[in-house]
Amino acid sequence: MKFVLPAAALAMVALLAAWPSLNSPQSARVTADAGQSEMLKPRYFSLDEHNQPFSLVAAKADKSADQPDIVLLDDPQAEMTETTGTWVTMRSDKGWYNQSTGILLMRGNVHVLRDDGNEFTTSEAEADIRKGNAWGDKAVTGQGPQGEINAIGFRMTDRGKNVVFLNQSKAEVQAAERPGSKKP
Repeated sequence: MKFVLPAAALAMVALLAAWPSLNSPQSARVTADAGQSEMLKPRYFSLDEHNQPFSLVAAKADKSADQPDIVLLDDPQAEMTETTGTWVTMRSDKGWYNQSTGILLMRGNVHVLRDDGNEFTTSEAEADIRKGNAWGDKAVTGQGPQGEINAIGFRMTDRGKNVVFLNQSKAEVQAAERPGSKKP
């Protein structure tokens, strides 16, 4: 009895101390995958050699496991602006940015919008966001204040100032109103 009663009392105290952890559910543990680095809402802003700004933002960015210079992007949006204030924006569903070359490959619902109201879409395009150029060889449909365009490919230079549509392009152009003329 001399040993049994103190041992039973000690066992009761230990059971009372452990009781909350026995009844409560296991708490969730957060673990990280050591092989993958991911950023949410990354933003990259810089200037080119002529002090013209450009930016690249995305919903999510992942480093490529097998190509260290490639960043995989979800919902990327690139903007290239001139010092005069004119700009062009490109966005898509997916993107692959090469950090060493500055080339952005965009795939899926590529949408290009210029500050003058002209816009077009294609399924795939590439852009050198540092130099303000973009190109693509897939079907293009576009519209703007002057009309509509359908083409198979485009070349854009000077931060969207010049756009050439390729391969049997078809345009429906609206006539511009002359200064001083009145519509009937």
